[in-house]
Amino acid sequence: MAKPSIFSSDYEKQQRKRKQRRNISIFLLICVIFLVLVYLGFKTNLKNVKVPKLSASSNVSSKTPSKKSGGTIVKDSKKTSSKNSKAQDESLKVNLPDGKQVSLVCGENNNQRIVKSVDLSGLNGEYNISPSSKNVVIYEKDTQNMFFIDASGVVQDITYKAYTSGSGTTFNKDSILSSNPGYIWGVSPKFVDDNTIVYISQLPWFDNRQSKYVWKFSITDKSYTNSNLTGNDIKMNSLTDKGIEIVIDGNTTYMKADGTTSN
Repeated sequence: MAKPSIFSSDYEKQQRKRKQRRNISIFLLICVIFLVLVYLGFKTNLKNVKVPKLSASSNVSSKTPSKKSGGTIVKDSKKTSSKNSKAQDESLKVNLPDGKQVSLVCGENNNQRIVKSVDLSGLNGEYNISPSSKNVVIYEKDTQNMFFIDASGVVQDITYKAYTSGSGTTFNKDSILSSNPGYIWGVSPKFVDDNTIVYISQLPWFDNRQSKYVWKFSITDKSYTNSNLTGNDIKMNSLTDKGIEIVIDGNTTYMKADGTTSN
């Protein structure tokens, strides 16, 4: 469009229209630029929005197995811990050679199986656990039988079933107790160490004397030995650093596994 002449009568009118068209063009251009910027910004934001979604999805995907695995491990760990706890408090039923049954309450210490306690299940007797807690000796009061049991439940009958005198005469335990129920053949067994058990007996005498003796039993070689510690009243107490405490006629002495004694 030609530029209007300043001498034209419509100059001012045309000039105003020209300014309006120019302003409209500028406005439209600004709008276009604004819309382009908005579009580009929206597109950029849209991309940014998608990236976190993908990242979140990826994180969920990677975390889910990890969480599931971790949860399983924790559960298994708890179950294992629970099972170990139960295993540590496991009740092991043991049948004795004479048909009676007892229960060992077993556990673990430094990955080694130990005996914590014994349920005699109504058996008229007593028990003593070795210093390492790996073994137990059970004494039946009615029969004066003694049994050695390890933490796995393996039983050995360690009863001194027959005594042979120096003259060669053999005395059978059951026969002696049958004829003399009050006779003390072998009672109150206690561990001195993991290989040695001491107990009280009236052997080697079968007459009316009241003397009693401290006998030793070796688990390794299955031998019975009279320690010659004697008295009318003998009590076996607990194990100490000095040895097992034995009170004989009111006097306290301590015996080691090798048979040596001290006061």
